Parts: sequence; C-alpha cells; structure tokens
Amino acid sequence: MEPQYFRTFIGLPVRVGSTVLWARNQLMEALADERISWVNPENYHVTLRFLGDTDVSAIHQIIEALQKEIELPLKSSLQLQGPGSFGPRKKPRVIWLGFDQDEPFFSLKTSTDRALEKCGWPISDLPFRAHLTLGRVRSLKDPDRYYEIIEQIKETFTGRAEVDRMVFYRSELGESGPTYTALKEMRFLG
Repeated sequence: MEPQYFRTFIGLPVRVGSTVLWARNQLMEALADERISWVNPENYHVTLRFLGDTDVSAIHQIIEALQKEIELPLKSSLQLQGPGSFGPRKKPRVIWLGFDQDEPFFSLKTSTDRALEKCGWPISDLPFRAHLTLGRVRSLKDPDRYYEIIEQIKETFTGRAEVDRMVFYRSELGESGPTYTALKEMRFLG
C-alpha cells in the first residue's frame, strides 16, 4: 500500500477587529485592478513551520512531540503594524501585517522546530519573520502605484490581533483558496 500524504503546517490563528477589516477592504478596493489573491480573514494565521507533504503515519508522532515540547504561553493581544511587502521591489509576492512584539512568536517557533527535529524534520535555516498574510501578489500592472497605495494606507491599519492557540493544520488547496482542518489544537493559557 502506498503512503498517504497530507499537506500540513503549524500556525497560530489570528483574529483581527473591525478596524483592521475595514482597512483591508480599503486596500482591496485601491488595488482592485491588480492580480492579488486576498486571504479570507477566517484563515488569518502566523505560520510557525510549513511542513508540506506529510506522511499520514507521522501525524500522531508530530502531535505527541508538539504536546511534549511546547510550553503554552498566555493568550495575547498584539498591536498590528504595516502593511508591508515581501519579495523584490518590481515583483512583490506577499502583502503582510507585522506585530509590535516578536518574542511570543520566536519562542513558539524555537519550540516547534525542536519538537519537529525529534520527529526527523531538520531545523529550517530560513529566516523567520512573524507576519499575517493579507494577500499573495500574482502580478502587478503598476508596481510604483502599488507601493504608493501601501504607504498611503499604512496609518489606517491600527488595531490589535488576538492569538489564543497553536494549531497543527492540514491544508487542502481548492479553486476558491485553501481549506484548513485542525489536526491538533493547543489552547493558550488564561
């Protein structure tokens, strides 16, 4: 029998308030003529580690390792910052929001990597920057205008993000975007 695989990642679901959702809608309207795939706010999260194709037989082992290694923090409400872009200036790939505090994310990232290493996943040497993806840029007609709009709208992205759990997710790609299913949810304290 051939192994079965799930596309997986470990992330922190993020809830934002109405002010951030209003600013997001303003940004979407301003960039409506550009090819950008906007993330559904129900799917907002900070990715701690993308695993990709994961053998289903390894799921239980990963869950056990996460439960042993992760010291769950207190629920938190963090100030959002941004938006900004990842990728080359002429061809950005991601529009994102950052956070005023990185420490809660780095501690969880380190613990997650340690747990996964015990399951045979080498620690990633890619730099980690905690961010919430607003959209993925497919192509731009006018990169200069894109950056002007992002700069103009920055001040409207005031608000906080609520983070209260860590989730080991299965991600299934579909025509209308990915569908996330929780394989294991670990609630924060408080």
